[in-house]
Amino acid sequence: MLISALFASLLLCVAILMHATNLAAWRRALADNEQPDYQRKFQRQQFQRRTAVCYILAGIAAAIMIGHFIPHSIYYLIFWGCVLLLVLWMVLLAIVDIMATRNLILIERDRHIARRRALEQQYGQRREKENSPSDDAAADEPKE
Repeated sequence: MLISALFASLLLCVAILMHATNLAAWRRALADNEQPDYQRKFQRQQFQRRTAVCYILAGIAAAIMIGHFIPHSIYYLIFWGCVLLLVLWMVLLAIVDIMATRNLILIERDRHIARRRALEQQYGQRREKENSPSDDAAADEPKE
C-alpha cells in the first residue's frame, strides 16, 4: 500500500508539473500576436488536449489512492475498469496530439518549401537580369 501511495503521489506531482508547463506554453502562445490563424487553432486545441491529460492523470492518481479501500466485489471490477478506460482515453489523447503535431510540422514544411521556391525563382530572375545585356547597351553597339 505504501508503494502504491508513493506511485500515486508521483503521478500527482507529474500531473501538476505538466499542467504548469502547459499553462506557461499557452500564455506564451497567446502573447505572440504574429501567429497565423492555423497555428493559434493548433495551440488552443493542444492546450485543451494536454489539460485534459493532466486532469485524467490526477484522477488516476486519486483512483490509485482510493482503490485500496474498495472491497473485492463487482464494484472493485467496475472501479478499476473505469480507471482502465481513463488510461485508454489518456493514451488516445496523446496519439491525437502526436498526429496533430505531425500535421502542423508538415504544413510548416510545405510553407517553407513554397517560400524557398519563390525566393529561388526571384534570385534566378534577378541573376538573369544581371547577366543579360541590357537593351541600351545593345543599341549603342555599332552594327556591321
